[in-house]
Amino acid sequence: MSKELSENQLSYIGHLQLDRLLSCLQPLSTHPEEHIFITTHHSLEIWFKQLLFDLKRIIAHCDADELGQVNWLLKRVAEILRLAEAHWTVLETMSAADFLEFRGRLTGASGLQSRQFRELEVLCGLHEIAGEEYGRRVEDAWPGMIAGTPRTLRAAFFGVIARSGHRPEDIYRNRWRQFDLFTLLEGVFELDRRVAAWRQSHILMVRRQIGMRTRGTGGMVGQDYLAATTRQLFFPELWELRHDMSADAGGEVVAAGEPKK
Repeated sequence: MSKELSENQLSYIGHLQLDRLLSCLQPLSTHPEEHIFITTHHSLEIWFKQLLFDLKRIIAHCDADELGQVNWLLKRVAEILRLAEAHWTVLETMSAADFLEFRGRLTGASGLQSRQFRELEVLCGLHEIAGEEYGRRVEDAWPGMIAGTPRTLRAAFFGVIARSGHRPEDIYRNRWRQFDLFTLLEGVFELDRRVAAWRQSHILMVRRQIGMRTRGTGGMVGQDYLAATTRQLFFPELWELRHDMSADAGGEVVAAGEPKK
């Protein structure tokens, strides 16, 4: 490494464009803990970019019934989401007192403005099941995002299931004979579970840093908005299927809305 690189030889710094990447970290305050705050969110946005890239590949492979590649990429997506959830644990090494000493400089900036995370929700198909209010909120913030997503993971997934001629409950029952389909069901369920866990950990992180009755920098009150997002699932059918399987196995399943004894 002592010899200088030739003019046309690719370098590590050049390949990763590290000068541009690392120069983006620009704190607004002189507080040292703002550095980890920005680093954490930069890292999440980079991972969101990878998730969007891989999810588009997964959709294309679903439409081609290439389940081997679908299942392999879903495994990676789940690991990225697991890693993304761990980012909140890192951020919690910043004390609430430290955060509140520079939070006032962030007024107007909010994670709600993350276009990539909203793209992830739309690409997974949340707008197809979350109701008109969710769709209006997305379109108000990012006009054309939904229309620009003609194919979603939900649609591609259920397309595979329909073409297979098997019902999800039958796939679970015959999982070792329908292993690729079973792995697909488990893969999209794990994606959904990981996003739900990410949301839950986000809520706990916010509660730790500012409490749940404090209005966020984006104007939302934590307990009103963030808590509501934990009910947002991409594949509620697969969660409900657990109730059906439990009932078939002799378990007692209460009806939706029925008080638990």
